[in-house]
Amino acid sequence: MEFICEVDNVEDFVRLSDGKLIGSDLAITGTPGRFFLFDTDRSVRAIEPQEIAIAPDPAYGACSDAPDWTVFNPHGMGSIDVDGRTSTLYAVNHGGRDVVEIFEVDMSADTPKLTWTGCLVPPEGAWPDDVAVLPTGGLLVTSLWDPRDPDNLRKATDGLPQGQLLKWNTDGQWSILPGLDNVSGPNGVIVFPDSATAYMAAWSGKQLVTIDLVSGTVETTDLNYTPDNLTWAADGRTFFIGGTTANVEEALECFTSTRVNCPETGVRVDRYNPDTSTSETLIEGNEFGQFGMTTGAIDVGNELWVNSYRSDRVAIFDLN
Repeated sequence: MEFICEVDNVEDFVRLSDGKLIGSDLAITGTPGRFFLFDTDRSVRAIEPQEIAIAPDPAYGACSDAPDWTVFNPHGMGSIDVDGRTSTLYAVNHGGRDVVEIFEVDMSADTPKLTWTGCLVPPEGAWPDDVAVLPTGGLLVTSLWDPRDPDNLRKATDGLPQGQLLKWNTDGQWSILPGLDNVSGPNGVIVFPDSATAYMAAWSGKQLVTIDLVSGTVETTDLNYTPDNLTWAADGRTFFIGGTTANVEEALECFTSTRVNCPETGVRVDRYNPDTSTSETLIEGNEFGQFGMTTGAIDVGNELWVNSYRSDRVAIFDLN
């Protein structure tokens, strides 16, 4: 195991079409977060606010102003490629507003350039967590819980049903996907390339949820850890489930604290094969130095890069 240090709270990764990664800095509330740009040689730099152009698109008129970069708080992300190039980045933001920010991505230069074009405001009562692009158009957006509910932390700790999976259509309308009333804590979400199936991590319910987007059928698989982000592997056929070996109460204590690292919360990464509906545990434990509170993982060549929402580093493991 090795580390890429001095990168704070990289909650999620998105793989760009040139192989580089964008990481989201889910900063401690009230402090500025940002995007990090990682190259495959492990070099990394922050994307500073002044580098992000502002060009509001009337199609996304829900936000008249760009994010307040002094409190920008990026969370889960998704992206879409057009003609083999990444064209749009969607990022949940909790800094000053709980929305999905939209960025156009210019891949024509050696260093990708971002332009903020607008945002999507989820329905009242939603707390967006992650976003997945539907190949046929539109988005899926998870809501971990209802921020208006004074019992949401207790429900999470007890694994009680709460949260939603929302769908945003290109006509601007939101809807709630049915069949998920017994799910606790919708978190990471991805869509199979054929656009007929979605996979979702039920964080506080400790489940992997499979959703047939055509028939509406929902299947759940119980897990013995708290799953967070789901990330497609480079092969496009399997995906990684990142999570922790901690219970929900311990994870929430870490999340609501101002600690730099939470190594006691542990690391868990599985690789899931949708073709066989089987998973393989790649990493498990809490003996990785200061690193813990895992939220996801992504493969870079023969390496597995593991990220965390409360850490000052990204961990790198050999992927055999």
